Amino acid sequence: MNRPIMALLPLVLTIGLHSPFAFAEEDSASQLATINKIIRGEGKPGETATTKNGEVIYTVLEGGIVEIRNLRYNTVQRFGTIKPSDNSRSK
Repeated sequence: MNRPIMALLPLVLTIGLHSPFAFAEEDSASQLATINKIIRGEGKPGETATTKNGEVIYTVLEGGIVEIRNLRYNTVQRFGTIKPSDNSRSK
């Protein structure tokens, strides 16, 4: 093979091997941002996010209640979020 092709081969292999991982991390970063938004009380009813391993599902229910469903342990937890403008918080 000629020299320019041999020089590009490692670059092509590196990009090819790392591309799927880059897309996977972007997707999980997006899910993490959605989970944080839901936990902070900024999600809309019906909005859902799943953790990277798919075992925990965060869902916003009517009234701003957040449901956390753990499929591995078959547990459900619900809690209400306190919005930053809510003055009824204890100090």
